[in-house]
Amino acid sequence: METWVEQREAFRGPVFTVVTGAAMLDDGQRARRDVVRHRGGVGVVPVLDGQVLLVRQFRIAVERETIEIPAGLREPGETLAACAARELAEEVGYAAERLIPLLKYATSPGFTDETTAIFLALDLHPVTATPDWDERLHQVALPLATLPEALTNGTFEDGKTLIGLYAALAWLSATPAEG
Repeated sequence: METWVEQREAFRGPVFTVVTGAAMLDDGQRARRDVVRHRGGVGVVPVLDGQVLLVRQFRIAVERETIEIPAGLREPGETLAACAARELAEEVGYAAERLIPLLKYATSPGFTDETTAIFLALDLHPVTATPDWDERLHQVALPLATLPEALTNGTFEDGKTLIGLYAALAWLSATPAEG
């Protein structure tokens, strides 16, 4: 086990904060630690008429377009389900009659406390899409039947998308009437 013995905020931005300092290890030694504090977010796997609705967007960090599940940051005080419903509407223009929580995972616990909750969205009906002002999203619909191949051939690089699609396929295969 480790415990902080000193820490200070090294950076504060609108999405995350970086804390740096020293931790005491279980054997009494001190080690430097840098941690990204993040408010977390959600990803949503929307299924409509045998297709999954995704978004294609340019990601400057990797300098290329990626295909991802709709997702976003959790607002202060917002429940995970409310965040998932909001992001689904904003990014692909749908609301779900059923929003099923699939899992919640730590994105990279070696350096951040960020968690992402994944939801499956079923029984969709259209609403007005309202992406954030700085998002340039293009909707992509892929047949569910093509997902196993797409998951293994490198179509998806984004972690939440890979985890979300695998989890959704597992849920749908355990509930055959849904797929």
